[in-house]
Amino acid sequence: MRIISGKYRGRNLVSFEGKDIRPTIDRVKESIFNVIQFGVTNSRFIDLFAGTGSMGIEAISRGAKEVIFSDNANSSLNILKQNLKGIEGEYKILNRDYREALNSIVGKVDYIFVDAPYALDCINDIVRIIKARDLFTSDSYLIYEHDDTKEYTLPKEFYVEKTKVFGKVVVDYIKLSQKICAVTGSYDPITNGHISIIEDALKDFDKVVVLIAQNEQKDVFFTFDERKKIAEAALKEYKNIIVEICEGYVFSFLNQNNIDIIARGYRTQEDYNYEIEMAKYNEEHGKIKTILYKANEDSVTISSTKVRDALKNNEEIRGLVPKNTVKLIKRIYEDKKL
Repeated sequence: MRIISGKYRGRNLVSFEGKDIRPTIDRVKESIFNVIQFGVTNSRFIDLFAGTGSMGIEAISRGAKEVIFSDNANSSLNILKQNLKGIEGEYKILNRDYREALNSIVGKVDYIFVDAPYALDCINDIVRIIKARDLFTSDSYLIYEHDDTKEYTLPKEFYVEKTKVFGKVVVDYIKLSQKICAVTGSYDPITNGHISIIEDALKDFDKVVVLIAQNEQKDVFFTFDERKKIAEAALKEYKNIIVEICEGYVFSFLNQNNIDIIARGYRTQEDYNYEIEMAKYNEEHGKIKTILYKANEDSVTISSTKVRDALKNNEEIRGLVPKNTVKLIKRIYEDKKL
């Protein structure tokens, strides 16, 4: 294990013996610093589960203004201190739990590197503290290294900007959400037409909340929970999307969750006129703005009603709904008929 670039380039670092500790390998480290290389100089860098200190020392070598190393394992701290001998720069070592360490930090930081034990579910604790302590700017990154089996859902204030995969090792680059919208609908069930509108919204927004809402003018077939389950299956492969349920007023939900934009789709002039009226309502009652996307030619004839009619008539629904929801929708439909 060595320093890859900068003032201490080529310097070897003491590593752990045995398999209990898993330092970030040079190939992964090099990729991370290639991604953030232009922002490291004069940055404030937090090496949260420091271990050997390899990541933080690399940041010092590349010109970071301040590096904070945090670890609560004495074995790690002993090796970290050995590796820091002869290293000049502004740094400090915290012998603390990651939550205590983050809560002790004052002021903005540019990078927080997290290479926690893979079995530890800590990422939501970390982003919650980042938000509560106001540690990030719009340019800050939380760099999260984890294994390829780790699944997690970020709160709406954060999104994954990019992901790099190295075999079974995954590195996510997480940022504060700057542009967020809600794509609202009854989703009874979600269709390929809905997916098209959601994809349009993803081009314009960092994060999208797919909001399953109540429409008193429509009789729905699937329950809220069933619609959410189907929507989550349909959107599983998409980044920066969360699915929520709203049983009350949409504008109230959005106000409570600090979302001020609704994205909607329309197929016909009649749809467009209806959406304009709803946009006026949400603007007047909740100061919510609405943007409209016109349905593309492939989805203009697709609707949830058409899917439900096909199910009722025992007709094929492939082509109307996402492929990975076909079996799920059919199973739920058949169970409800019993």
